[in-house]
Amino acid sequence: MQNAFRQQLVRGIALLSLAGAALPALAVPVAISNAAYAASYVRDCRSAAARTAGATTPDKCEVNGDFSATMMEIQQQNVSGGFTAAVSATNPLGIAGGQATRSSIDASGAAGTLILKQGAFSGTSYSRVSGHSLGLQSFLFSGTTGEHRAIQNHLDFTSNVAPVPDLNVPAPGGLITDPTVYAKTRLTVFSLSAAAFDYDYDLGLEPQSTGYWSQAESRADFRLEGVSEENGILASGDTTYLDIVMEAGRYYFVESYLGLWARFGGVLDATHTLTTTLGKLDPGGAFVATDADFQAAAALSSPVVDIVSVGTVPVPEPASLALIGLALAALAGTRRRRG
Repeated sequence: MQNAFRQQLVRGIALLSLAGAALPALAVPVAISNAAYAASYVRDCRSAAARTAGATTPDKCEVNGDFSATMMEIQQQNVSGGFTAAVSATNPLGIAGGQATRSSIDASGAAGTLILKQGAFSGTSYSRVSGHSLGLQSFLFSGTTGEHRAIQNHLDFTSNVAPVPDLNVPAPGGLITDPTVYAKTRLTVFSLSAAAFDYDYDLGLEPQSTGYWSQAESRADFRLEGVSEENGILASGDTTYLDIVMEAGRYYFVESYLGLWARFGGVLDATHTLTTTLGKLDPGGAFVATDADFQAAAALSSPVVDIVSVGTVPVPEPASLALIGLALAALAGTRRRRG
């Protein structure tokens, strides 16, 4: 199977050469104020023997903790310096009821407003899918030092089974091979004295944990303002708040992450939506959305777009999500740059 995969890669590289395209060189760091990332992953959780036998019961992934060679498709888009990104799975294992596993992020609206839409649709009793959306938006605060502001995260979704608090275990009273869905969110706010920081895609991106801000934290002017993380969200309408104290003249960066998983026929539809909104709490404790005193940073005139698209055959399990963009791109030559 690996030989067939390599043959496909060779043919793809040959097509690029015929078209006059060169394989991408290492990236030059880009000064960014905004960024957007979207990804979808599709797995076949059967061993080679089970697939050959036509079995429909999974015997890999969470079933036995072996994720090697189960990845069937990866779609990734990382936009450095832009506001939007979107991907959608094409493998049938990641499609259910005509709905494809997909992710999107739109941070082009008002200051502090990010909209993440995502769906995880496991199409068979042996498929495992996930989606990841990550957005970064920044703004200058021109108000009065010491003012409190709140950032609200609100997630709505529907699912065909009750979500579980832990992705690696079955629902109470169920079997590990039963349909399962899982959701998590993370909201991070940091600030700098400058409007942008250098970001290098080739250093890797870990959307599930540190996100974009890991490449800004080494700066002397970096200040982590707060983090709010929700793992194993059990009900639609989940709402959290992150309170921060503003300083006039500083640049604030809001990073919002949404991750969804579905396996073995599970469906989790959050295409309507996770919304991150900047505002403040009134004296009665009610949240009021406002972008007063905030000047949102513009997108780069030519954002750098990195794309990974790998599928149709089992893909070796990467060491971590942080290495997927670089390792697969270097191996397959499938990453494309537009600037």
